[in-house]
Amino acid sequence: MTVAKNFLADIHEQPAAIRRALAGVTGEKAAQIEALSSAVANGRIRHIILTGMGGSLFSAYGSWQRLARFMPVPVSLWDTSELIQQAPELLRSDTLVIAISQSGESVELKKLSEGPIRPFFLISITNGPTNSLSEWADCAVATDAGKEDAVSTKTYVAGLVALYVVERLFLGRSEHTVVDVEAVAEAAAASLGKFESRSHEIFEFLGHDKPLTFIGRGASYSSAAMGALMTAEAAKLDCTALTGGQFRHGPLELVREGFRAVLFLGSGPERELNELTALDIARFGGRCVVVCSSPPDELRRPEIEILELPYATEALLPALEIIPLQFMMVPLAVARGFPPAVFLNGTKVTVIE
Repeated sequence: MTVAKNFLADIHEQPAAIRRALAGVTGEKAAQIEALSSAVANGRIRHIILTGMGGSLFSAYGSWQRLARFMPVPVSLWDTSELIQQAPELLRSDTLVIAISQSGESVELKKLSEGPIRPFFLISITNGPTNSLSEWADCAVATDAGKEDAVSTKTYVAGLVALYVVERLFLGRSEHTVVDVEAVAEAAAASLGKFESRSHEIFEFLGHDKPLTFIGRGASYSSAAMGALMTAEAAKLDCTALTGGQFRHGPLELVREGFRAVLFLGSGPERELNELTALDIARFGGRCVVVCSSPPDELRRPEIEILELPYATEALLPALEIIPLQFMMVPLAVARGFPPAVFLNGTKVTVIE
């Protein structure tokens, strides 16, 4: 059970990892990122691409939506394997690329760095300062989350936080960033004990032999996608991640006795829609774990289990949403007969495309 102990230690390390991710965007790097706004204004940057694989890709979902809303040029989110295989022509001399990779050595990210045309500017976000991706980058941000052998926990959260810092600098809205990130680190530290103590209760409510559907909208879709990936990796359980709208368009028909879902309520305009979805899951006979801060009284019923979070700014809420589910992976994997958070068919760093 050494890996399980290390996995739990990595979860407990996350408040410190959040702070190190903030520190990784040094003054010099911050100045480089802020200066890119002028390259957008004068037309030298005409397209922004955020790219990664697995959890690194999912961590970028909220930043992609916010940048797409506020930047005057197109902003795209690409699975790196699809980018280099299906649309390599998007990597032009007027493209800004923000590439996220825990290791900086995944096969797709390495191939990205070997393309024939160099983008106008490349920002990398990786766990360490020396790897193939960071060496290719013009601005290499190292989160310094620390060594991690098992399924991703602290490296995912650290990458999400570092990307938020980069995003705010790029948008020229960084005045409250340090306060917001520090608040999330404090909230995570204060909640670890509560989250861990509830992990068996949540596991028993969901069971271990039914597929799980993870649902989120907006920035919290990051948590849905990462929750499904983590559960598949750590506990070998079949999972699906959907936006709330996708769930309404068909998969709602799956809801009946035995259906299990984890729904991230969010804190933006999507919250009311998500409340209705949770109530419908209960009404049709399913069970639903709702992850949220300030839970509404209407959701307190036997078919719904609430995982209450402390407050966090909307963009950083996903850094908290994923933590209670991380703790649940240990009893879930054990119940399913697998060593928790151990890779059996793959490896920590994917080297086969």
